[in-house]
Amino acid sequence: MIDDELEVTILDVGHGNSAMVRDGRRCTVIDAEPGVKVADELERVQCEHIEHLIFSHSDNDHAGGGPLLLLDQSRTIGTVWFNADSRKNTKIWKRLRYATQTRFRHGGLGGHQMIHTATGQEISCGRARLEVCHPSAVMALIGPKRITEFGDLTANTLSVVIRVHLGELPAALLAADIDGTALKHIQDNGHELSAPVLVFPHHGGKPGKEAPYEFAKSLTELVRPELVIFSIRGGSRPANPQPEIVRGVRHAMPQVHIACTQLSVHCRAPGSPGSRDRDQCCAGTLTIRMTPDGLTYTPSLSEHRQFISLKVQTPLCRRETVTPSPRQPVD
Repeated sequence: MIDDELEVTILDVGHGNSAMVRDGRRCTVIDAEPGVKVADELERVQCEHIEHLIFSHSDNDHAGGGPLLLLDQSRTIGTVWFNADSRKNTKIWKRLRYATQTRFRHGGLGGHQMIHTATGQEISCGRARLEVCHPSAVMALIGPKRITEFGDLTANTLSVVIRVHLGELPAALLAADIDGTALKHIQDNGHELSAPVLVFPHHGGKPGKEAPYEFAKSLTELVRPELVIFSIRGGSRPANPQPEIVRGVRHAMPQVHIACTQLSVHCRAPGSPGSRDRDQCCAGTLTIRMTPDGLTYTPSLSEHRQFISLKVQTPLCRRETVTPSPRQPVD
């Protein structure tokens, strides 16, 4: 029954990120793609109040659906969380700012807060707790800027990383679009990242200036997941996840289960399974649920393995892993 479910759902939104943390009808939304998937899911679970609406950063594929949720009078919102980005001048970023102000003035929104590791506030949703692992307060207060004591800070560098706890146990790490600079900062601060599920940053794309293989290996070693999820658009560019990223993940955790929301352009499928709604779908929307026996996954990992075995000709996640050769010095 909906009223008893404690879960985090990674929505299949193509090239974007959207997640929902839920304890019964109590909901928190983390990122919203520029579409209606989040609104449809809120309707499905009969959520009339979003306790927290969190945007990891200002990119369209993470914040584009924000104005739709903010201006929807059919449900109220507790707190909306996002950090300033003075370098961003896109239409969607302007719409998000003005929608926040408009909803607050007209009622139905508790307020807006910056989000970083030193807010001093617990972000909870019933029995679920959201732990902010990045950015630090000092980095968030600098904002996206070139040439700082941390190096160049982009919106991706500063994107918010959240570790979702279901009950007393960590369940999923939502890594937004962090790059190598962000990962080093998290490591320097000694922040714990371990979780059974890792939603890999930047859809498995290149992590800024960091070498993809080393970045993926380092992050996976810190999180130690049993399931890695890539939220991607199927069968088209960008060609994510990058093969070097997948190799790094598998070298860090050889037995890890890798699942993409949609089939990567690196894979081929002669047909889609009957339970999926699109030819490019792979795992689709994934739900991590806390039960008396521990975490369960929907679709189950065994179901996903069977789909890969029967339907995918050249699955990237099962290719033989070869460690990249060391780079040769240039004379």
